[in-house]
Amino acid sequence: MFMEQEKSGSEFPRTQIDKLSAKSLDNILKNTVSTIETNKTQIFGIYEAARGEVESSRRTLEDLRELTRQTIEKVDELSEIEQREKKKLAETSSDFGNYSEERIREHYESVKDIQIELSVAREKENQLRAQRDALELRLHGLKEILKTAEHLAICIGSVLSYLSDQINGVVWQIEEAQKSKFVGAQIIKAQEEERLRVSRELHDGPAQDIANLIFQASIIERMVDRDPEEAKRGLQELRQHIRGCLTDMRQIIFDMRPMSLDDLGLEPALRQLISKMRERGMLDASIAVEGEEQKLAKYAEVSIFRIVQESLNNVSRHAGVKKAEVRILYTASALAITVKDEGRGFDPDAEEDAVPSEEEQFDDDRDVNDPISRNAYGQYGLLGMRERAAIIGAELNIISEIGKGTCIHLRMPFRPNVLAPEKAAKK
Repeated sequence: MFMEQEKSGSEFPRTQIDKLSAKSLDNILKNTVSTIETNKTQIFGIYEAARGEVESSRRTLEDLRELTRQTIEKVDELSEIEQREKKKLAETSSDFGNYSEERIREHYESVKDIQIELSVAREKENQLRAQRDALELRLHGLKEILKTAEHLAICIGSVLSYLSDQINGVVWQIEEAQKSKFVGAQIIKAQEEERLRVSRELHDGPAQDIANLIFQASIIERMVDRDPEEAKRGLQELRQHIRGCLTDMRQIIFDMRPMSLDDLGLEPALRQLISKMRERGMLDASIAVEGEEQKLAKYAEVSIFRIVQESLNNVSRHAGVKKAEVRILYTASALAITVKDEGRGFDPDAEEDAVPSEEEQFDDDRDVNDPISRNAYGQYGLLGMRERAAIIGAELNIISEIGKGTCIHLRMPFRPNVLAPEKAAKK
């Protein structure tokens, strides 16, 4: 009896502790994500302010260096004039009989004026040197601050993206891992899947832009000797393209999850996405919503948002048209989304076989305008869309034919795991 009581007494606290740990972990993760999202915009603002301060200080330093150089030249010039005037004064003084007192006084006043001007110039030179040295030290410190801020922002963005995508399933995964003792393997698998997804998104975006920049640079290089003015204009255009590429990179790094998705929901976030694409001249898409909106789990909203975003990006990059249609239909049992364009289309079967080798993926000389190459580069986007659809238990159908446009159709049944907690409880 005593042994039975002891056994029973030892099992009850352990069960309570396990439940408490899972609940506490859930609250910690939610509070962490909420805090990071609240301060994310401020962190990015600090980074941008620091970057602007570095650029401003660099320009000021260049101006200061130029002014210092001019002042040093002036000091050298005045020193030479002073030596000449001193020599004339010495000659005049040694041959006093051949020069009038007025002439000697003029030489003396000339030397005195030059010495005063030289003294002022030297003082200015010393001040400029001191300012230059201080600004160089300050610029060095600002660069270190900028580097630290950039690293912090990247780390926070990565943590936020990971936690936001995984938070709804992490407690369940931890409980299952505690039962099966595979928690380490589950975490490693999730990390690798996230890295693979991010690498594919980078490959479909900035990697292609950089390949185009390299191609433009090679053209400009050949024009330098033949037409310098045209090459100069080409460099100016290239600079603008590089700035655009940097903007896209910052967008990916610092805003991997749209703030409006958490604040407003799926439909407003999609409308904002379409509005931004229209403002940037990328795509003029329309959106129509039918049925009563259902509140979804965060990870489901993120997955659907990314699928629609990638579909619209593919229209902008590959379809050869600037218009698309997005339809969202809520029924009692499922959510259906269609993204349609009337562009050049492609062969979905050929697309499946168009995955480039590792060497081809990073080949700088690859022609991204070639249809075969374009299909291969677009393949990663389609793979990512299929993977996201599988995660939320949705069906993704791609209907396309060369010359007849493309239709992306997504259907997600309303299962408890894809609904918001309050909705899932009612189910």
